Order: sequence, then structure tokens, then C-alpha cells
Amino acid sequence: MIKIPNYALYGETAQPVWHEALHVERISLRSGAYNWEIAAHRHDGLLQLLYLQSGSGEVLFDSERLQVQAPCVVYVPAQVVHGFTWTQQVDGQVITAAQPPLESIAQVLAPQLLAQIRKPHVIALPLWRDEDDPLLPLCRALGEEYHNRAREHVASSMSLLLALLIQALRHEPALAGEARRPASRRSQQLTGFRELVDMHYREHRPLGFYASELGMTVATLGRLCQEHLGMTPMHVINARLVLEAKRGLGHSDASVKEIAHELGFADVGYFSRFFRKQCGVSPSAFRGGKARS
Repeated sequence: MIKIPNYALYGETAQPVWHEALHVERISLRSGAYNWEIAAHRHDGLLQLLYLQSGSGEVLFDSERLQVQAPCVVYVPAQVVHGFTWTQQVDGQVITAAQPPLESIAQVLAPQLLAQIRKPHVIALPLWRDEDDPLLPLCRALGEEYHNRAREHVASSMSLLLALLIQALRHEPALAGEARRPASRRSQQLTGFRELVDMHYREHRPLGFYASELGMTVATLGRLCQEHLGMTPMHVINARLVLEAKRGLGHSDASVKEIAHELGFADVGYFSRFFRKQCGVSPSAFRGGKARS
């Protein structure tokens, strides 16, 4: 297995099955204990939402580094490799929660949000006064749910978390007006295709498998991807393989051979040729470049 650190919470070994649906604490509690630097890691099945209320720093999302400044929300979905380097003492709330229950609620109430829940965000926020801040009451309510564990606290927590995420996303300019548009059938088909790719990309399934699972022909799947993504279905699958390869090369000490086998390549030479074709450099050169950056 590619050994990118996988935690329930940073510095704590991940449980085989997530035994809590919610964890709430101040950002300063854990970051301060690690000298304001959280190394690259990821969470299986867990999302994190950081409401940064003071301070600034750098956020890592896979191979992308972004400068952040309070006030803002940093949202990290499950499986995304991430880390934080704070330039000064920071404070705010960090909420860790199980992602599948949140997706289940969104699927029923706001299916158009699923794509947003599955990708990372940094969302700049206005300089609110405390009494005008719509996020603070939701963060406090989530903290109360976490500490009190009252009846049906999981359902209550997930509802509050969905409301918190919606409030934050309303301040992302690219989403202006999107929430009022229902997801089209083609959008739902594309979401289904991406979900299938996430489940099966290591198996190197033929396009016919994906088309059959989606109830369409290979030609229809090809048109769908070209018209709405500007790429072929195979490009979508290859991009997913490359993303996971880059994660392994950039954030683990696994050998190129181990990474190749983990990604379903029986021959390391074929994997190296595939990676070079997609990225323009060999896996070893990519790793060397990451080490120098």
C-alpha cells in the first residue's frame, strides 16, 4: 500500500471504521501542539472544515499550495492529501466529520451540492462583526452537539454541518446562482461516472464496463464527456490514476514499483511510460522535483 499518513485526527491512528460522526476543536489546539505545522496526510471517509478566524498561512491540497488569510473557510473532503503551515498563531474552529452521511443528506435535499462536497475549497469571507456572522452560531451548535451527545446527535450534527457548508459556499463567487438550478440528468450521469471511476480506476476496467453500469453505450459516454468536460472518458480515468500516482510519489516513501502495483500496473516499466506520457516526466523525476520544491 502507498503509505501516505492516514489519520482519524492528525497524529492519531485512523480507526478501521469511523466510530464517531463528529469532532470539533479549536484550530490552535492541535496546530499549536505541532509548532503550527501539520504535515501532509489524508483521512479515509472524513471531511474537515476549518473556519479560520485569525491568522494566515499556506494550505496544501495534493500538489497545489494556496496562501490563506482569515477570515476564510478551508474545506477538505475525504481522501485529499492536505497539510497546513501557519505563518503565525492562528485560531478558529476545525470540524471533522464523516463524509458519507453528509453526502446522503445532500443527495436528497441538495444533489447539486454533491460535486462541491467532493472537492477542496478555500472560501474568503467578509469581515463580519460577531453578532452578524452567520457561521459562528452553527459552529457553536456543532460544538454543543459534539460535547453533549444528546439524542439523535448524529442527525442533528449532519444537518448543522450541511447548513454551515452551504453558508460558506454562498460566498464563493463561482457558485453565484448555482444553488437554484436543479441538477440535470447529464450532470447526474457525469457524477455517476466519476463515482464509478473513483471505485474502479485501479482495476483498469474497459470503457464498456462504465457505460454498461451507467445504462448507456460507449459512444454516448464519449459524447457526454466531450460535450461537458472537454475530454474523453479515458482521459477522466487516466487523470484519476495520475492524481493517485502523484499523491504516492509526492507524499509517501513507497518505491515506484510499489506505487505501480498499488495502482494496478503489473509492469513498472509500463507504469513509467504511462506516467511520462501523461505528465511529461518520469515518476522518479517527478519525485525528485517534489523533493526540491
